[in-house]
Amino acid sequence: MIKAVLIDDEKDARFILRNLLERKFSDKIEVIGEADDVIPGAEAIEALKPDLVFLDVQMKKGNGFDLLNRLDDINFEVIFITAHNQFAVEAFKFSAFGYLLKPVKHKDLGVVIEKLETKLLQSKNKMKDRLKVLVENYGNEGEVQKLILPNVEGFQVVKVGDIIRLEGDRNYTNFILLGGKKITASKNLGEYEELLNPHGFFRIHQSTIVSLRHISSYLKTDGGIVETVDGAKLKVSRYRKTEFLSRFF
Repeated sequence: MIKAVLIDDEKDARFILRNLLERKFSDKIEVIGEADDVIPGAEAIEALKPDLVFLDVQMKKGNGFDLLNRLDDINFEVIFITAHNQFAVEAFKFSAFGYLLKPVKHKDLGVVIEKLETKLLQSKNKMKDRLKVLVENYGNEGEVQKLILPNVEGFQVVKVGDIIRLEGDRNYTNFILLGGKKITASKNLGEYEELLNPHGFFRIHQSTIVSLRHISSYLKTDGGIVETVDGAKLKVSRYRKTEFLSRFF
């Protein structure tokens, strides 16, 4: 059973979330406490030692990051709760944190809990690293800086600007970085296409996504060939060529 604490300065929001958890997920999650602001929230976490904290991003006397910075140890998972803000959502995705949009819906809650159960099986000892990435991405509104890549051992952090290309390998994705480094992530290419496309990346082929900033040339031969800064020559699908070229002209 996962023991959870709810921290939100809106009483109605806490009531809705607790009600959903108790009605729909009582076999998985037990709510052991609530708090309505930063200081009482930190005190509740230290006293109750939960496995999971549902944490409002913006509260009257501070934000969720202020609360987490008050703690000596972060040995629990966090699901952030936020009003609709597209950039905030991207920051959470890039930093591998679960999030819920207000008002919280049953379907969305079910999705984050399912992902959470898998994540809780992994080590929590790098929570502060993930939080650091989230704060950096959240603070650079308009452009994310770093991306967390999950793997069988945990995760690795990469700078988005260092990614040259991504290559799909069934349920895995290989990231090719500046300097010749290669990292394999345990997510499929489609998930990264959705995440990275708004940030200067394009899927030129079923198995390849490239960073537009790291393309050195384009050749019309053989239906379309892209050369990246590391010297790789990559085929452009004829079905994607027109859209690809429109990103430059």
